[in-house]
Parts: sequence; structure tokens; C-alpha cells
Amino acid sequence: MRIVSDVSADPTETFDHYDAFAFWAASKIGSKQRRLAILDVGSIKAVNAVLSTSHDVTSLVLADCGDSISNVQYLIHDVSERLPFPDGSFDVFTSMASLNLVGLGRYGDRLNPDCLPHLVGELDRVLRPGGMVLVSMCLGRNVLNFNNGWFLDMDTLRAVFRPWELRDYLVDNASSPKRRWTGGERFAKDSDSEKTKLGDYRVVFLHLER
Repeated sequence: MRIVSDVSADPTETFDHYDAFAFWAASKIGSKQRRLAILDVGSIKAVNAVLSTSHDVTSLVLADCGDSISNVQYLIHDVSERLPFPDGSFDVFTSMASLNLVGLGRYGDRLNPDCLPHLVGELDRVLRPGGMVLVSMCLGRNVLNFNNGWFLDMDTLRAVFRPWELRDYLVDNASSPKRRWTGGERFAKDSDSEKTKLGDYRVVFLHLER
């Protein structure tokens, strides 16, 4: 027997902003202590599948994802169009790092620069009174970054979601693609974007309610 190469493997696993938001959102949903009707756009399928064990989850997708085991109800729908639900259908809306990309055609959706404000208006219609919005967005100086979506500062994010009041938020300082996180407080309430270079961002988790 002989060793022909180094076959060791790095056991380090990465807890990225998708994992962090999944826990953060699930804890917010769990705090309601009752079965909720959840509408989702763009979150990781495993997150919705787990939530569907105790909640009624509807996920809007652009293509069939092949999930035939979970309790998630999938609907192929472009969110630039009117949402196909009656008024007051849902208790919660979730979206994981996806709303900054809607209407830009990156994933085969329709090009529509007004898609995000249109969708927010539709959410105002389909969410019940007291409904909760849990989303992660790209926090930075206001810019449309080619093929990477909208980066928006906190004041602009508040304006975009104006029907709702910001109840809580959390910024992942390890989520910047251009600055390596070297330690310190990873999850913080620091929403200042003035020192962020144009085209850079951090992911922010937003909890909004009416």
C-alpha cells in the first residue's frame, strides 16, 4: 500500500448568511406559537421544507424544483404580475436574499424595474392585518449592481417597505463579498452604509410588521 496524494480533508464548515437567516426567521415564526400561513419567494428549499412540518408554506418559484416529499405548496409564478391569492391570505412573508434581484431577468423572470415596489404593494394586499415580513436584503450605498441586484441603504429599505414598521434587524458583517471578515462581532445592529464602498454590501435581516 502506498499513499499517492494527500487525501486529508478540511473539516471546517461554513455558517453563511443563508444559514443565519434561516435560524433568525424560524425563531421569529416560532415565537408566534401557532400554525401560520407562510408565503415565500426565493428562500432555500430545505428551509421551506422544514417549516412545512408545522406551518402551511406556499413557495413562488420560476421552475419546478422536484420537491415531492415536503408539504410545501409550489406555484410557478413571476412576481412582477399580480399575486394569485385573495386578500388577507397569509400571516408571514419570507424571502432569503432574493428581493434585490426581482424584475432584473437574472433567473429568466420578466424585466421590470418596478417589480419590487409592485410586489411590496401586492404583499400589503395578501398579508393579513398584523402580518409579518421577514426578508434578507443587500445593505449598502444605493446602487443597481450589474447582474447582482439592488444594494440599498437602511433609509431606502424603510421607504421600500413603508406599509410596515421595522421591528428588528441584524447585519451579518461576514457577508461582504469584497471584505474578508477577520473577527469581532459578526451579527450586529450596525446599519451604517456611509463607509461601505460603492458596489459592496453586507446582508441585513429585516423583521417588519404592520
